[in-house]
Amino acid sequence: MKHINKTTIVLIAILLSFNLHAQFGGPAVVKVEKVQNVMMAPVRKIPAMVEAKYVAMIKTEYKGTVINLAEVGKTVKKGEILAVLRDTQSRLRKEELEGAVKSAQAQLNFLKSENTRLNGLIGKKLISNSELDENKSKLISARNDKAQASSRLDQYLDQVKRLKVKAPYDGIVLAQLAQPGQLLNNGNEIIEFMQANNLEVKVNVPFKYKAQINIGEIWQVETQNNTKINATIKGFIRAARGSSHTIEVRLSVTSLDLWSGEAVNVLVPTQTQSLAMAVPRDALVIRNNGVYVYKIVDNKSVKVDVETGMAQGEKIQIMGDISDGDTIVIRGNESLRNQQDVKIID
Repeated sequence: MKHINKTTIVLIAILLSFNLHAQFGGPAVVKVEKVQNVMMAPVRKIPAMVEAKYVAMIKTEYKGTVINLAEVGKTVKKGEILAVLRDTQSRLRKEELEGAVKSAQAQLNFLKSENTRLNGLIGKKLISNSELDENKSKLISARNDKAQASSRLDQYLDQVKRLKVKAPYDGIVLAQLAQPGQLLNNGNEIIEFMQANNLEVKVNVPFKYKAQINIGEIWQVETQNNTKINATIKGFIRAARGSSHTIEVRLSVTSLDLWSGEAVNVLVPTQTQSLAMAVPRDALVIRNNGVYVYKIVDNKSVKVDVETGMAQGEKIQIMGDISDGDTIVIRGNESLRNQQDVKIID
């Protein structure tokens, strides 16, 4: 049984009590809405599937042994750690490169000091220009050696950072593709990762409805529990494919009510939208001899025979002696009589 909230229960109780009173001569209590002229189009339900926009196989960027992996199903924010690897030689390699930088810096400092001393001597004409030129040449080489040693250390430290594999975007861990203790090389797959809250609905639309397919158009997606969610056409393939002669259309959705892999229906318009007189479905009173609604004129109910047309969500098109802006009954109409006094409630 569908969930009924307290407000609905109270409203039903009020309507029943007042309409019981109406049977003994009092006015019938009703709830009303205005008739509206709205843009509508008939729709056809077409089965579709929800898919994640991005599902990536996250790979390692440096060789190492797996220490830790994010659990399957875990939601991870962009930049958070998905996996941790360890390089058993990292400490020794770091010490080696840091030693090379220190050695290059010491040589550079010595040659700078020597250059200062030689410049003082050449001013007193105690040494030749060739000695100073030789020092300058060595000084340039020392600066280059220091820059190269620092660059090698920076590159290695950057590689060490990559031992912590981070999420490229907000997402969900779908699968662990390695195990703790496993030695991985650069480029090995380690985590299957799906982007969160960025879904697409893929639907194959019959070719005869191609005129209704336009980028940016909003169609409705209906879930298995009859919830309707707006989705925007983001792209389609301009070709009728397969034996069914259909066009693949992709719609973007951000609703948290949808899951990747969920089966849904897409309400595809079958013709261009047009103005239609529309009322809530609850306004219709359906009997064996026809369909009618009650409109309110001077606080009395007036029975109006109608024909129904296209439907869109909770609205349905009606044709009959009804005009835009008329007040029609949507609650309390089942036991209402023609020309009966009414009392309108919110």
